[in-house]
Amino acid sequence: MAEPSLREYRRKRDPDATPEPFGNRKQGSAPIFVVQRHDARRLHYDFRLERDGALASWAVPKGVPLEPGQQHLAVHVEDHPLEYASFAGEIPKGNYGAGLVEIWDEGTYELVEEKRDGGLTVRLEGTRLQGTWTLVPAKLGGDPKNWLLIRKRDTAKPEARERARYSPMLATLAEGVPTSPGWLYEVKWDGYRALVTVAGGDVTLTSRAGNDLTGRFPSVAKAVEQALKTPDCVLDGEVCALDDQGRSSFSAMQQDKGGTRYVL
Repeated sequence: MAEPSLREYRRKRDPDATPEPFGNRKQGSAPIFVVQRHDARRLHYDFRLERDGALASWAVPKGVPLEPGQQHLAVHVEDHPLEYASFAGEIPKGNYGAGLVEIWDEGTYELVEEKRDGGLTVRLEGTRLQGTWTLVPAKLGGDPKNWLLIRKRDTAKPEARERARYSPMLATLAEGVPTSPGWLYEVKWDGYRALVTVAGGDVTLTSRAGNDLTGRFPSVAKAVEQALKTPDCVLDGEVCALDDQGRSSFSAMQQDKGGTRYVL
């Protein structure tokens, strides 16, 4: 990989207008990586690897793939200074990349393989990400900036499980009301029980019976996509419609004529 330059990074930014770092942090003993959630004009995740004194960087619209064999588009962008690995904050409007930056994961990595075409295979040791990923300069659509970030199967861990099959947490019959510490109480929500699966940023709602509810409640799926700060998770909840007094109303859901507001 060619020696990275920060010239393009500095050209796009005004140090007097953005809190982003511009310094020259020294390299540590082990190369670092960081994944930052960047809520800019379009939400994406920035995948950065320490390379030759800077952070080689890719913008990943759907987040880092977590399942073996899964691959996501990774757009190669300008190198960033090493200090950027600890940057989190709001880039003011009017600046390049304006929006909120948050650290989603960080740690160190081992370079497993480097190809002549610049492709990299790395083993990450982070808080969330642990395992092997490959970056391939796929030149999708003829654009050399379009790479693929691929989750590799770790042969050293054959016991690694596939994504678990989840089911709703159901109520359990009891002879009396629990009185010990640690119990919380809530009203009985009158709606549709739903599992919300977020995979690569894509949201799917599923009923207790396994039926797809995403098309039935698109506003809920959209709200979940905007609210969550992780590209992969599973939520267990109840989709409800509230009346004017804030009470859940199943009849309102049945009579929905297009203007009903739903909550999860």
